[in-house]
Amino acid sequence: MVLSCEIQFNDNPLGTYFAGQTVLGRVIINTDKQSLVKAVVLKIRGYASTYWTESTTDSENKSETDEYTGHEDYIRSKVELLSAVGTDTAIAPGCHVYNFSCQLPTACPSSFEGSHGCVRYMITVKLIRPWKLDKTFSRAFTVLKVMDLNRDELLLRSPAHAESQKTYNCWPCNSEPLLLRLSLPHRGFVPGQSIPLDVLVANDSHIQVKEIKARLIMMVVYYCQNRMGTNNDRVVVSRKTGEGVHRSSKKQFTFELRVPATPPTCFDLCSIIQIGYQVEVEVKVKGWHINERLHLPVTIGNVPLTNKLIQQPRSVAYEVQVPLQQVDEKALVLVEAPNAALALPSPNPWAADDSIPPPTYAEAMHSSAAPAKRSSEEDTQSCIFKPLYTVFNISSPLDNGQCVTTRNGLAHEDVDRSTWF
Repeated sequence: MVLSCEIQFNDNPLGTYFAGQTVLGRVIINTDKQSLVKAVVLKIRGYASTYWTESTTDSENKSETDEYTGHEDYIRSKVELLSAVGTDTAIAPGCHVYNFSCQLPTACPSSFEGSHGCVRYMITVKLIRPWKLDKTFSRAFTVLKVMDLNRDELLLRSPAHAESQKTYNCWPCNSEPLLLRLSLPHRGFVPGQSIPLDVLVANDSHIQVKEIKARLIMMVVYYCQNRMGTNNDRVVVSRKTGEGVHRSSKKQFTFELRVPATPPTCFDLCSIIQIGYQVEVEVKVKGWHINERLHLPVTIGNVPLTNKLIQQPRSVAYEVQVPLQQVDEKALVLVEAPNAALALPSPNPWAADDSIPPPTYAEAMHSSAAPAKRSSEEDTQSCIFKPLYTVFNISSPLDNGQCVTTRNGLAHEDVDRSTWF
């Protein structure tokens, strides 16, 4: 017997949705002979899960491993595609199509796959069979929190600066200072853009600077619920390197850090996984001296800053951040026609401004393996999945006709733009 099941999304082959939108799709079951089942159940799940272990050794050299877990549901709904009344029922040979509709909650965090946890959305079809193991078919899909940078434009449009000075011991006195200054023209960016960094290094010390490193770093904090504890990831998602600075000299650097496909900043919608970003500049010096670092926080969104100021917040209903709501167990329903919908189709987040070009979607560049163990039965389903994130084809703020260093006729991104003083 050959039995297959396919889960499709209507007019959305990539399976990418924004929180608050309606998921419309169909389940196609094919079998070449009659199959007995107790029931065929369609489920949709959206949840966050964290898991890690920590080992300790006591004075008697006995080791103990502690498990840290967390779980949070955003949507959990199911509907029966086929059910037996009293006895088992049969799936006749041929093709069987079931259309479904499900309204996503407005407060869903973005899909994410990390080394100690995930935010995952899945549709599962389970065939409950008599005297046999149940047969399960699953498909993960991407849900994105709407992060419109224009909602906090007064903050995100403003420039940011950081500065530090460091002196080095030179017996019997200290050296002159090494000045490091970092500047950003604004604080909000989307994948596909480049973050322009202006870095000034004034080296009045007697220590030579070997090189300058600029990085865009994603910081993930995982929380647990069964005990006190957190875990952290620090992922470099973009980097550039600049040449050194001699003693008693000054140099101005301009770096462009490309923002790859990456999830938006999220601190408020998930209580067990939080995601933030910062740009960091590190000055590497010769000898045993400690390197100097500066960092500035930035916000990564999926609706870019527009060229004009918005006088009022955007009016897209599902974009407004609200407290987490109770799980709607009846959100998933069957519909009679493929295009039937129980709610009006939600506009995309950039529909309010026709000057914003629609993005493409790309797989996450830095997804990690999922946790080895999960906190609930549904989480144990194996899933190799990389979320898709928006990527905009938007010119960098530095694309204003400046000369770009090239190699073999192509732009060479690893070369810094620098000026000696």
